[in-house]
Amino acid sequence: MLSLALIEEVKRLLDEGRLSQRAIAEKLAVSRGTVSALATGKRHVFGREQQAGEDPSTLPLAPPERCPGCGGMVHMPCVLCEALAYLGRHEPLERAA
Repeated sequence: MLSLALIEEVKRLLDEGRLSQRAIAEKLAVSRGTVSALATGKRHVFGREQQAGEDPSTLPLAPPERCPGCGGMVHMPCVLCEALAYLGRHEPLERAA
């Protein structure tokens, strides 16, 4: 479930009217369907509450991408591949510097 802070940011950008729905979806790494549903009123402003110690300004900077190691759609670096490498079950990928 998306965080309430993220949903409120989508709604704020929609109300501002300076970005297209597609641009908002790209900027905040949410689906275009979510942005469209908020814009048309099919989805109301709700989401999971902020967890203790969670910084609401830590939104993903880029959309998820396909991990070359496991093939999952993740925000890099892939935590699964790092965990498997730690356990010795997977070859670690070289990180780009």
